[in-house]
Amino acid sequence: MSFRLKTILGIALIEIILLAILIASSLYYLRTSNEQELLRRTEITAKLLATMTSDAVISSDLATLDSLVQQALKNNGLVFVRIRNAGGLVLSEDGNPADLQAAFKPITQVSEISGQRIDFAAPIKVGDEYFGQVEIGLSSQLLDHLVSSGTKRLLSIAAMEIILVAVFGFFLGSILTSQLGELNNSAKRVAAGEFGYQIDVTGNDEVADTARSFNTMSRALLDHANDLKAARDRAEAGRIHAENLLYDAMNSVSQSIFVIDDNHNIEFINKTARNMYAINWTNIEEGTNVDNLIDELSAITDSERSLADVREERLVRLRNQDMHQSWQSRLKDGSTILHTQRPMSDGGVVLVDTDITELYATLEKNKKLELELIHAHKLESLGTLASGVAHEINTPAQFINDNLRFMRESFDPLRELLTKIEAGAKLDIEKELEDVDWEFVKDEVPAALNEAICGIESIGKIVRSIKEFSHPDDDELQVYDMEKLLETAVTVTRPQWRHSAKLSVNCETDDTNVECYPGEISQVLINLIVNAADAISENNAKQGIENALGEINLVLRHENESLAIDVIDNGGGMPEDIQRSIFDMFFTTKPPGQGTGQGLAISKSIVEAKHGGELKVQSSLGKGTHFTILFPAAISAKSDRQFEEDTKLAS
Repeated sequence: MSFRLKTILGIALIEIILLAILIASSLYYLRTSNEQELLRRTEITAKLLATMTSDAVISSDLATLDSLVQQALKNNGLVFVRIRNAGGLVLSEDGNPADLQAAFKPITQVSEISGQRIDFAAPIKVGDEYFGQVEIGLSSQLLDHLVSSGTKRLLSIAAMEIILVAVFGFFLGSILTSQLGELNNSAKRVAAGEFGYQIDVTGNDEVADTARSFNTMSRALLDHANDLKAARDRAEAGRIHAENLLYDAMNSVSQSIFVIDDNHNIEFINKTARNMYAINWTNIEEGTNVDNLIDELSAITDSERSLADVREERLVRLRNQDMHQSWQSRLKDGSTILHTQRPMSDGGVVLVDTDITELYATLEKNKKLELELIHAHKLESLGTLASGVAHEINTPAQFINDNLRFMRESFDPLRELLTKIEAGAKLDIEKELEDVDWEFVKDEVPAALNEAICGIESIGKIVRSIKEFSHPDDDELQVYDMEKLLETAVTVTRPQWRHSAKLSVNCETDDTNVECYPGEISQVLINLIVNAADAISENNAKQGIENALGEINLVLRHENESLAIDVIDNGGGMPEDIQRSIFDMFFTTKPPGQGTGQGLAISKSIVEAKHGGELKVQSSLGKGTHFTILFPAAISAKSDRQFEEDTKLAS
């Protein structure tokens, strides 16, 4: 329904309601006024007839009464006339027989009017004396006719009024809604995309203000649409540029890149991939299933397994991206490829293949160099310890020599005495024993033998420690007692720490076995103990302390599921900047010529890269340093191949 039609119907509805109220009130007033007029007319007629018949009633002139009754019935609307005397006797009557027989119910006011007839009675009096009454009946059809006639006229007038209202409402609604209609059409044009469309505005009313606002909005929409179009054009140009840039970048990288969607279809293959793999690319294009690519790549993979097994392995890795994010494979041409895959947000995956053949060869060289550095450092350590070990061996060798010399000197008198006894010479045994000082010899010789045995055992322990450190069986992992390794390290390093510190070993756990390379772990422990002794010596020298021994505590314990070895000293400690660089290769705090800066770097590589453990340090200036070696209580054996791969991934 249009706004104009609503306006016309609204005006018509208001007019109809007002006319209905007016007609209802007019009809009510017409009927009421006519009823009053009719009642007044009836009253006048009855009273006039009573006056005219008074003489005839007094004289009982019935003929005159009949004549007067006949004359009265000629009045329009009267249906009967009846004259009674004072005793109620009907003297004369005439009119409609049915009305004459009906009960007479005289009324005195308008509200008593009902039915089809109005009854009224007028007394016949002469002076104050009552002689009878005149009864007349007036038909109400006259009143109904008057009301019906008035109603028709009023309804006609109302109909004409409604028609006029409709006509004028149509023209008024058209005038009022003409600009609204233009607004509506203009809004549709703007909604269809014709931004900036303008309306011709006339007048200063609210509709005109709305039209002006519409024109402002339309211009703003046009400006906004132009801005959006410009932004969209810039974004589209940027997208195209970014796509081209990404496409060129992906084609220029040295790695092979494959983009696979969530349906395992190939979306993109860069140029490096086509150059890296010498396969049949005829059936491998963007949009094809990745199975074709896997078939071709599996065929050129160098593996002792069947082609079906290699293909199935690749498919499993592709389906389980979280579990298989990187792996290596070797091609039949000798190339080594590192494969990595990462999921995309839309469900696909990006495969990146890197040719690490040269890196692999470099890592092999680095591994050999690392082994050479380890052995060189070990020889350096042996050279550093050689003089101290020689002194350690010389001390027990000296008292072994002294005890053997004493036993030889003590044995010569005893041999002469035994010779005499064998020859049967008569001897004073007590005097002879006193001459050879038997009481002294029998007590001191066993003691000298025990000291010699202890000296030999000490020399043997030192020699075994040097042997274990110099020639350990490190070709394969083996279960070894860390407490025994600590004892070996303590023995070998004794010349380094005995003049500067007191060393204690505290084993807080019964399970000290670890699967490791014993010789390399022994080298780590020796490095840490020697560094602790040096730190104490340097701190004492700085503070001018002489003949004071520091403390080195070695602790074996368990930390969660790891076996821990603590090397704690009370030297001068290290500042934070040195702690951050302490494990860097060739970093040293010692003066030139006194340190190579390789010990801690090699130690960290041995513990973490080769044993899967952790070497960490805590230090405070003026309080000392605390090194901790952490590695699993049961390290899984690793083959050389596994160690090489771990080293590559770490690199």
